[in-house]
Amino acid sequence: MQSSISRFEAERAELETILASGMFGKANNLVRLFTFVCEKHFKGATADIKEYNIAVEALGRPHDFDPQMDTIVRVTAHALRRRLDDYYRAAGANHTVRICLPPGGYVPRFTHKGEEEPEHAQLRLDERDSPQHFNGSPYHDDHWHHTRQEQNAKPLEVDAPSNGSATATASIPVRADRSRVRVLTAIAILVISAGSLSLAAWRWRGRDSKVTDFGPPPAVVLAESSGNVLRALVGNNSGTYIDRSGAKWQSDKYCSGGETFLIPGHVILGTEDSELFSAGRRGVFQCVYPVPKGVYEVHLSFAETSGFQENSRNGQFSINRGASISLDVVDDAAGDDVATTKVFTDVSPEADGAIHVNFNTPESFLNAVEILPGTPHHMLPVRIVVGHSSYRDSKGNDWTRDRYFFGGRLSSFAGDLSNVTDGRLYEWHRFGHIHYVIPVATGQKYTLRLYFLERWFGIRNGGFGGVGSRVFDVSCNGSLLLKNFDIFREAGNGPLVKSFAHIEPTAQGKIELYFTPGVNYPSISAIEVIPE
Repeated sequence: MQSSISRFEAERAELETILASGMFGKANNLVRLFTFVCEKHFKGATADIKEYNIAVEALGRPHDFDPQMDTIVRVTAHALRRRLDDYYRAAGANHTVRICLPPGGYVPRFTHKGEEEPEHAQLRLDERDSPQHFNGSPYHDDHWHHTRQEQNAKPLEVDAPSNGSATATASIPVRADRSRVRVLTAIAILVISAGSLSLAAWRWRGRDSKVTDFGPPPAVVLAESSGNVLRALVGNNSGTYIDRSGAKWQSDKYCSGGETFLIPGHVILGTEDSELFSAGRRGVFQCVYPVPKGVYEVHLSFAETSGFQENSRNGQFSINRGASISLDVVDDAAGDDVATTKVFTDVSPEADGAIHVNFNTPESFLNAVEILPGTPHHMLPVRIVVGHSSYRDSKGNDWTRDRYFFGGRLSSFAGDLSNVTDGRLYEWHRFGHIHYVIPVATGQKYTLRLYFLERWFGIRNGGFGGVGSRVFDVSCNGSLLLKNFDIFREAGNGPLVKSFAHIEPTAQGKIELYFTPGVNYPSISAIEVIPE
């Protein structure tokens, strides 16, 4: 048995070896999280390894960090687990010490080859890290698993993960003959290897395709363009889909090449229409969308639903055979199962009367496409009204129902708004820990308008509350727009619109709004983004 000092040195040496290996690339958040949890382990302070502490102390999130609004820790931990898995399948395969981050928690585990006793018996994971969470871990085999010597020699379950094949399961007494353990371990390793080979075959299957080999393009039929607006699913031929706003999405009849995929049942953040992202097409393929002559705005929608980490799937595409555009969906959306949309303006059909979208690499994929009649050199305005239905205001502007939001809850106001111009804009409000990510075209500046109405504090609630009852901050793309903002102080119980000019989108083409609580929860009724 190694001494405690040599164990400590071996574990720290393994951490330093991994950090020096370059396995994290430029993913600084992975380095910060990994270093933070390991240092806490070395100091015996694993009780401090909590999601909030990681977010604030390691990842630089503000002290009002809310894990329900910001998934940065879970996303980073998920990516870290996969990087470690890859590392110990390759460069670190023969290391005598391994580090893993068990699913369900953030406390690292250090395993020493050939040992059966837990290295820190006094350390216990929280109740989320129950044994069943570890059966799917890449490190769950008898050679590396820490067995527990119990008085009655209770059986230990060894489950070999499978990839659609039968699972090898055995109930092994801890004091059983070691030859039985070796045999069952070998079976488990064979099953794991088969699954790994199947996964590798799937990931590389499309790499033999030629970049320009799309097969015959779909026929261009102008009559199918549904006027000047075209919305289409990709990889989904189950029929028309009507989204929560009442918009109609056609099935996939415009794309060819590659292969389709179906991953139902995922809840996608950032959208109320997860169904749009339940299917798609991947690989080298093309989509041909027939539209009448004119200028259009093209929206391409993506969500990574296969569990890949950032920098694992880098797709490339072009519109009308223009410049190739690279996209890492997980990076762009800041996580798996999160919707992201890329917006392109000034798009016109080619000579054949269609807009062509070509995907040029085996790792490319797409979920849905929306093509709207556009305005030359400007993006269309984005108007969002909180609530369950769209609205056309007194000036003829169309407002879509609430979208692009993360967190918060809805509440309606039952009072009389007939004396308020376009009172429907204030009928509902979203309150709580709120975050909006609104996709826009890059290379432009925008005017942002936020619509508020204090419906809870003050005279409309019998005088309860008043000034100072609801105070919060609003920031946009990292810049503070409103500090200690109090709706009632500025407008009483009347409507209030705050306008901000010259807003520049992020490099990814997003306007990110954060509503941060001060006193009670923030509230918002409508959002308007107008290109300047």
